[in-house]
Amino acid sequence: MFQTIVFAYDGSPECRDALKEGIELAGRLNARCHLLAVVPAPPALALTAGPLPDSYLEHAQTDIDKVLEEGLALLRQAGLNAVGSVKIWEEPAEAIGLFAREVGADVVVVGHHRRSAIDRWWHGSVGHSLLDRLPCSLFVSMPRAAANPSS
Repeated sequence: MFQTIVFAYDGSPECRDALKEGIELAGRLNARCHLLAVVPAPPALALTAGPLPDSYLEHAQTDIDKVLEEGLALLRQAGLNAVGSVKIWEEPAEAIGLFAREVGADVVVVGHHRRSAIDRWWHGSVGHSLLDRLPCSLFVSMPRAAANPSS
């Protein structure tokens, strides 16, 4: 059923929860796993001030490498083989959709980030945007705290 799984991963607690849930699914199905980190392109406004300093790019690369390595370590600890990829893209949902097509994904796993209605309106929702962009199923993991509101 789900033989190729893409995990959209940014290292946040919500994405860690989603990764753990997806690992359980992948283990049961013996699925191929792809861990994808989408790094937003530098804003055009920042680029108008001139070239970005090398230290900015090095720092950004170090941060994303740490995020990917953390996620890959969790997958490997569960006995799963996984490939890590980084996409630098303006629109995360578009990058995730294109990547899912590239690897022939059967399902994409994302973590749900709880935000206010205004914040969601202003910044949009990656999960919602994925509904129209994916060639496959979408698994949205709810934050652990939301599963038990009384705690």
